[in-house]
Amino acid sequence: MIGSFMGSMEATVVATAMPTIVGKMGGLSIYGWSFSIYVLASSAGIPVAGKLSDILGRRLVYAWSMALFLVASLLCALTPSMIWLIVFRGLQGLGAAGLLPLALVMIGDMFTFEERARVQALFSAVWGLSSIAGPLLGGFLVDSIGWPSVFYCNIPFGILSAWMVWHWWRDHHELTSGKPHIDYPGAILVTAAAVALLLGLTDITAWWGQSLVALSIVLSYVLWRVEKTSPDPVLPLALFSWPLYKISILHSLAIGWTLNGVTAYVPLFVQEIQKKSATEAGASLTPMLLSWVISSAICARVMLRVGYRLPALFGMALVVIGGALLTQLEQSSGKLLLSGSMFSLGTGFGFTVPALLIAVQMMVERQSMGAATAALQFARSIGGAIGVGVMGVFLNWRAQQAGMAAGIETTFAVAAAVTLLGLAFTFAAPHLSAEEMKSRRTPTPEPDPH
Repeated sequence: MIGSFMGSMEATVVATAMPTIVGKMGGLSIYGWSFSIYVLASSAGIPVAGKLSDILGRRLVYAWSMALFLVASLLCALTPSMIWLIVFRGLQGLGAAGLLPLALVMIGDMFTFEERARVQALFSAVWGLSSIAGPLLGGFLVDSIGWPSVFYCNIPFGILSAWMVWHWWRDHHELTSGKPHIDYPGAILVTAAAVALLLGLTDITAWWGQSLVALSIVLSYVLWRVEKTSPDPVLPLALFSWPLYKISILHSLAIGWTLNGVTAYVPLFVQEIQKKSATEAGASLTPMLLSWVISSAICARVMLRVGYRLPALFGMALVVIGGALLTQLEQSSGKLLLSGSMFSLGTGFGFTVPALLIAVQMMVERQSMGAATAALQFARSIGGAIGVGVMGVFLNWRAQQAGMAAGIETTFAVAAAVTLLGLAFTFAAPHLSAEEMKSRRTPTPEPDPH
């Protein structure tokens, strides 16, 4: 929980420190890269970290990830220039790539179905708290101590977390004996494809952005060919023969698109269209985060009785309702409509996200759980990057025609359409009762010959 809190909060805690850092060191023209590089590195590294944990063990990969995260945090605090800060933030992101998915993987290793459903609610609470506390804590540290403290504060908690895992964790799956086979070509290709896609989506309307997206597609095809012949691939292609796993990947893409789109464009709507303060714009997301935490706890209890599919469908239906309410927002809309939309979205996320995650973890054997869980996290990150990029294209196109208000309304309509797609994916998920989830752990299937 400590490591998960640190990794997720670091994406936001720096936001309130960056204006001060720019004032001290300059570099306003590359300001945005201090955020983008962290998300880029953490997203690209997720599938590699997950697979390595299956091969080398959770403890070793977690310890090395935490070490990299802490060394990078120290270097960020001591950075001499903005360029070096961006480099060190990239290293931080690579470290976080091992912390965030491994927290979920280790839940799957440690706990039974009944315990796991409840513990997921705690980790959802950690994620929600970190999202709210990050900017507030960053502002307090910068004002009272100085901007380097934003990075120094990671070190004692990170050491505590790493010490706990190193001394008390015991791997619950059979580790590879002898010299492990590491799929280096797959790791390089999946990282390169992700980096090319995420960089290309930063400006998809430019020729270089489109070229990078095209390069990402080519690299993804090469990755698929390589992984088909690898004896132990980074991406578990064999799992895609399961309907549940395919649906969960598509569901994660839709959830990531919706979540990142809302997080990016709702504060923009509040600040630019409704002409409210930056504080009010940030607070507009609070109902979504809080309701996510509460509904995750409720979902845990419901799953113990009815399985995963009903909570997942119920949650996606609420996400669709929240997306529909977004499309009704106007400049004169009151807080009630916006808060209702955020509450519906957050409650829906709290039901549908953990339901499918737990279902997948119950169906894979322990030797593949790291790669399977990381792939879902990776799909959500990629979906979020695609969503923000595509919605940005619609925003700019419509804003040039009819103004900023019309542009944001169009982005909300796109987000609402994606929620309907996510609901359709969830409807296609196979039935699986609570009793089956408690008793069933199917071996990894062979690839579908058809």
